[in-house]
Amino acid sequence: MPNETSVAPTLVITKFDKALHDRSAFFCGHAPIDNFLKISLSSQIKSNLVTAWVATLGSDLAVLGFYTLGAFSVRQDLGPKIWRRWRIDEVPAIFIRALAVREDMHGKGYGTALMTNAMERCLGISEMIGAVAIILDVLEDEAFERRWQFYTALGFRSLNDQKNPKRVYIQIADVRSNVV
Repeated sequence: MPNETSVAPTLVITKFDKALHDRSAFFCGHAPIDNFLKISLSSQIKSNLVTAWVATLGSDLAVLGFYTLGAFSVRQDLGPKIWRRWRIDEVPAIFIRALAVREDMHGKGYGTALMTNAMERCLGISEMIGAVAIILDVLEDEAFERRWQFYTALGFRSLNDQKNPKRVYIQIADVRSNVV
């Protein structure tokens, strides 16, 4: 009897393709995010508001998680002191508009894999168009504290935006020093 080994499917993160990726079973535990993925994402991509990447396993095209990126600018007075020295009103940034993992996949490292991929992608984008930070809003619900800890462990800090206290950022320079 031959030895049998089981190889776990590899996580694949690729640009979202409406015709290929199966969003039907996606449920992250937060209905507005689920609806965004299933209903609004394609039109936002078509309108050039965001780009999206999805995580799947091996050749199975069911979406396990996703993130979106969009252009953004932030008032220089909200960020670190170096931003104020540049004497411009707003600094260019990249906004992670959404990042979510299917609920049955929580706790398996897929969120970290997606976030790492997003940060590396943002680093590449910043080298093409110029951006000084990655910005995101931490979703406020019953899991807010867990999410906040997740992002701060990755290096994100509060932007100290009085209008949006859940907004966090990480400087591209910090991402670069952790990746290189």
